Amino acid sequence: MPRQVDHAARRRDIGAAVLKIAAERGFREATIRAVAAAVGASTSQVTHYVSGRDELIRIAVRHEVEARQAQVTELLAGSERPLRALVEWAVLGAGDEAQRVWLAIVLGARTEPVVRGELEVFNGWWDAVVRGLVGSAGDADVVDVLVDGLVLAGLEAPGEWPSGRRLRVVDAVLAPLGL
Repeated sequence: MPRQVDHAARRRDIGAAVLKIAAERGFREATIRAVAAAVGASTSQVTHYVSGRDELIRIAVRHEVEARQAQVTELLAGSERPLRALVEWAVLGAGDEAQRVWLAIVLGARTEPVVRGELEVFNGWWDAVVRGLVGSAGDADVVDVLVDGLVLAGLEAPGEWPSGRRLRVVDAVLAPLGL
């Protein structure tokens, strides 16, 4: 009897392997061969699910983007202080591994057109969400820089930038803006 394969689970495993490789070594190293090795499959098994490297990367990044969008949508729907909740989630809520994946996506966008395209879609969505919460482009820029800076600080020097310190900075920046 032929073995039953859960195709959706296999695609998720392949996408997760792409993001893990990208977070550890960059998107350049996320080849079909490397992904196949990571999931314990042959390259032909991987190409059964994707037509090539661009699709491989697109599927992985799009899945990450869509997961983040869903998390934010759920978070905002249940929050009394949506901007504060959004910033706290962006700075701390996703976790270190997810932050490393996101950093790989941001850095990968510089050299990988597929990653750039997916990131541009997310950034357009993110900008609309933030501007909807703060009301002005200038305040939205402050929020973006705040989030980016605190995420990087937490990744670069977690001992110096524990969550409590980062949250105090969030409050110190948002309070004078009336946010």
